[in-house]
Parts: sequence; structure tokens; C-alpha cells
Amino acid sequence: MKTDEKIQNYFPSIDGLRGIACLIVVFTHNFGFTHFFFFGWIGVDLFFVISGFLITRILLQTKDQPNYFRNFYLKRILRIFPLYYLTLAFFFIIAPHIKNFPADIGPYVDNQVWFWTYLQNWLLIFNYPGGSTIIQHFWSLAVEEQFYLIWPWIVLLLKKPKWLLIFAGALLLAVIATRFTLWNLKIRDLNYMGLYTFTRIDGICVGSMLAVIHYMKSKFFDNYFPMIVLSLAGLNFIFYFFNKPNQFTYPYLAIVGYTTFAVLFALLIHEIVQQKNKVLDFFLQIGLLRFLGKVSYSFYVFHWPVYLIFYDSFDAQVRKMISGSEAMIALITSILLTIAGLIAAIASYYGIEKHFLKLKKNL
Repeated sequence: MKTDEKIQNYFPSIDGLRGIACLIVVFTHNFGFTHFFFFGWIGVDLFFVISGFLITRILLQTKDQPNYFRNFYLKRILRIFPLYYLTLAFFFIIAPHIKNFPADIGPYVDNQVWFWTYLQNWLLIFNYPGGSTIIQHFWSLAVEEQFYLIWPWIVLLLKKPKWLLIFAGALLLAVIATRFTLWNLKIRDLNYMGLYTFTRIDGICVGSMLAVIHYMKSKFFDNYFPMIVLSLAGLNFIFYFFNKPNQFTYPYLAIVGYTTFAVLFALLIHEIVQQKNKVLDFFLQIGLLRFLGKVSYSFYVFHWPVYLIFYDSFDAQVRKMISGSEAMIALITSILLTIAGLIAAIASYYGIEKHFLKLKKNL
């Protein structure tokens, strides 16, 4: 049900949750050799649920206000573009002229138009360029940007929140059905794993649905919390017994997993927004987690390039100073490089991003 009451859009605990999501991704990349962070993909899905929730919440609040499109797009541009395009300028304009640059970025340079236009997720699916993975993680930034571009129009055109809820739910079901159908078609030379990985919008859909439910002041999550959890468990059991006779050939994440985890994250965000769980709020409002959430965008952007560019030099220095096992040397090197990536993120936030964020207040 629509209300004129001011909607709260900032929740300190969500900063902490964003910090956890970023750490999951960073640890998966920088400490992947330990095999402890095989679940790192959930960090991106958590980011997507948070984004879908907050962006849809803001759009619902402002859809009847003047300059709806202008204000939204300008705020997104000020938040996202400066760091993103400065990073691309480094890799596509400066790095190719650096002698012995420690990463093969030639294929990316040859296909750079996809990155300048925020379409790199489609490049990685249908025409994977090869070379280093140094900016491959930018695929998620493309998915988010495509969401920012299209979703404000959908929110305005559908007008009524219940139609937006139905649309997001139908879109989610359509995505799952498409994955299932494509798998059964067994199309030759189709990059299935790339298609499923780089186009997943489950978290965005679920986060958007959560925002609509809150906007309508529905008690759905409060009233049916146990049923939702049991339904998710049942869905996973059904998929298991369906998949077993098929020699487990159907991809779990693409058909059930991404959506299951997205709903679980939505339940977590619902608890955060209710602000009734003191233990959860206390944990997520730990200063370090909230700070990491604040710099999570730049940390996400920088952590992997810093790791790949400087790994050999850091590894050599660590070997000079420490006599230990290969595992110990790799661990110390990765810790140092993670700290270096965080320092780069902090410098970016305070040296670049914060100046543009101040301009948002004038909109």
C-alpha cells in the first residue's frame, strides 16, 4: 500500500553486510590457493540483492518527484563512473605502453569497446577474449549498470507496486526457465557456464521484490518466514531427487542455487531493515565492517589487479626475508597484497570518490 511517509534508505548494518560481501570476494581471489573460499561466488550475489533492494527502494520513493530520471542517473554517474573510467583509462591507454607489464591485457585492449559501454559480461559469454583475468571481475559492474539503466523506466511505467512485484517475480522465473530450457537444448559451442555466470540477475530480482514488499508495508516476510525457509529447503530436495536420475547433469546453481541464496540474503536484509535483532545489528555495525562497506566499490575494483600486477615482486621480497614453506610464503604474500589493495581502495575513496559523492547532495 502506497504511503507518503519518508522511507529510510540508509541502514548502517547494510554497510557492514556490504563489507562482508566484499571480503568474501577478495578472499576468494587472493586466497584461492587455500581452497577455503570455494563459496566466493555468493559475495557477488549478496551485492546484487543489496543493490536491487536499495535501488528499487529509492526509485519507489522518488518516482513521483520532479527530475526523477535526472537525479537518479546523475547520482549513479557520480558514484560509479569516475573510478570505473579512470581504471579503464589506466588499463587501455597507459598500461599498453608500460614495458613488461605483468599481465596479458592485449585481448582486453582489442575488445575495449565492450568495457567502455558496460557490456563486458556479454563479451565474456560469447567472445571470451582470453589473456589475463585482471579485469574479468568487472562483469558484475556491467550487470549492475544495465540494471540501473533499465529499472527506473520499469518502475515508472508499471506505476503500481504490486505490478512491479509481479514483473520482478515473472522475470526471475523466466530467467530460471530459460536456463533450464537452454540446458536441455544442448546447443553446440554455447558457453553455458559463462552464460549462467555473467547474466545472473537472481539477486537483483529478489532484492527488488523485497523492496516492493517493504514499500507496500506487507507483513509477508514476518508472517511466512518459517514457510519461506521450508519452501527453499523443499525446492532444493526436489531438485536433488530430480537431478539424481539425470546423473546430476543439471547445473544446481543456475536452476536453483542462485535464487535460493538470493532469497536467504533477502531474509537477512529484511531482518536488518526491521532493526529489531540487536545481536545482528551489533555484529554488522562493527566499525571495521562498516568501513569496508564504505570502500567496498574501490576495494572490489582494485583488489584483483593489485594482486596480479604485484604478486611476483612481493613474492620475491617475501622469499628474501622469510625462510618457510611454499604455503607460508604464499599466505604472507597474499596478506600483504590484500592490504595493498585495501590501501589503494582507501586512497581512491578519499582522493577521488568522496569528492564526487559530495556533489550528490546538491541533487
